[in-house]
Amino acid sequence: MRSIRRRSVALLTLALYLAGCSFPATRDFLPAKDIPKIDKKAPYLRLHYKDGRLAVLNTWLITDAYGTRLVPKKKPKGAMLVSTEAPVEATHAWVSGNGTLYDASRDVLRAGDLRVAIDSLALAESNVAHPNTLGTLLLAITVIIFAALISIALICALDPKACFGSCPTFYVTDGTHDVLAAEGFSASVAPGLEATDVDALFHAQPQGRRVDITMANEAYETHVVRSVTLLAAPRARGTRVFRSRTGEYWQGRVVGGPLHAMAAEGDVAPSLREFDGAERFSRADSTDLATRETIELEFPRTDGEELGIAIACRQSLLTTFLFYQTLAYMGTRAADWIARVERADSTFRAQGSRVGDVLGGIEVQRRDRFGRWSTIQEIRETGPLATDVHFVRLPAGTTSDTPLRLRLTRGHWRLDWVALVRLERRVEPLRLSPAVVTRDSVADDDARLALTGRGDPLVTIRGDRVGMRFDLPEPASHYELFLESRGYYLEWMRQEWLAEENQALALRMFVDPRGSLRRLAPEYAGRETRMEESFWGSRYARP
Repeated sequence: MRSIRRRSVALLTLALYLAGCSFPATRDFLPAKDIPKIDKKAPYLRLHYKDGRLAVLNTWLITDAYGTRLVPKKKPKGAMLVSTEAPVEATHAWVSGNGTLYDASRDVLRAGDLRVAIDSLALAESNVAHPNTLGTLLLAITVIIFAALISIALICALDPKACFGSCPTFYVTDGTHDVLAAEGFSASVAPGLEATDVDALFHAQPQGRRVDITMANEAYETHVVRSVTLLAAPRARGTRVFRSRTGEYWQGRVVGGPLHAMAAEGDVAPSLREFDGAERFSRADSTDLATRETIELEFPRTDGEELGIAIACRQSLLTTFLFYQTLAYMGTRAADWIARVERADSTFRAQGSRVGDVLGGIEVQRRDRFGRWSTIQEIRETGPLATDVHFVRLPAGTTSDTPLRLRLTRGHWRLDWVALVRLERRVEPLRLSPAVVTRDSVADDDARLALTGRGDPLVTIRGDRVGMRFDLPEPASHYELFLESRGYYLEWMRQEWLAEENQALALRMFVDPRGSLRRLAPEYAGRETRMEESFWGSRYARP
């Protein structure tokens, strides 16, 4: 989680292709090892493989490798029971039945009799539904739509649009205690949107050559993590390393924060000079959520042929609100939308980014001698949790006297630090896989293989915590650290959202994004002041 994910706005394009009716269903969502506990009345069983495939069974039973029916060691309430005495062992049990097997792109691999090893699965989902809804059920493959029941925090029930969501969160020591340092692959809300994300661990101060990182699942989501890699960029004393949007790593010396930073409310330079958690942010416009603002910057004088600007920022909860509002409009058909977008081509998906394009990122602009402003580069970062550090190389000929400014959407960004950097040289980071991975404080070699990209993806659900130890060849103080993560996640639909299902308004988010942002502005303005407290207060698990 986790917030609207920019690429997930592609889901809106599906409104043009929706057909059929919604379906009532009672669902159970369990780790694969708990398949025997699934309601015996469930005629349909969906099995999510660790490699992204999906098996949909309309008849099923549990067997051993030889086809012998198995039963649980103890009879759990509501379990599917069969007649033999052989007990279920997850590492040897299979699910056999009749159905259809799909690949990761949801194309049919085969249909008929299937046999699936339980230890090859990540998740299992059952449905008790009307027989004529099977076609719709086959499409509902990436979002788990079910009530969060009484375990959801009361604060989420009171304001569902402010309920905590996240992608995987990563914690690392700042020399005193563990701090939230990164959130991984924030835009990847479905298997087809799996992506790699790189975050700067700017405040990390591990001792010696060992770096300990904790990955947590703190929301009502399922995370599928393909790999986690520590990038260690060598740096000289007194310098920092910054990563550009093109993936280059530059060693440089920080000249300093702005002498002045003029925004609508006045000089905000004191909030931007240090990376200290004292953020500058504005309220969204109450009539149009796409309204822009500017911050004009003046930096200390410095020499140097190559300069750049470092910006530490995170999104506000505006995009969280819009993402959850979109899911609410999709309602019981949200899974249909996501399944369809996974099968669409890249052009089709790109058409769905219109809301994200209207909101925009943070534009770094400079003024020419004729007084005209032009954009050098635009920063885009998804997620309201961890503050990341971005870097923009300034064009040749730019000096510390060149007029510069930031252009951004009001209420969309929280700025912690802006600094001028004098570049020295490019560097190449070391790529380090975790040496040890623990779950529940116990070493887990399968999880380690998963996070090195050599095994099946690692799947976590709410409350899970995974520890990782990385070993550096030299003391950590010799490196700038970055975290690379790859995977995707599945948002769990909240029951409270379903009351707002409105396919026409979902369609409007696609065909008229500017109009939708104007229409939603008064509602967001009424929630904005209390959303931050509600959001963090509804966090499922804390470090």
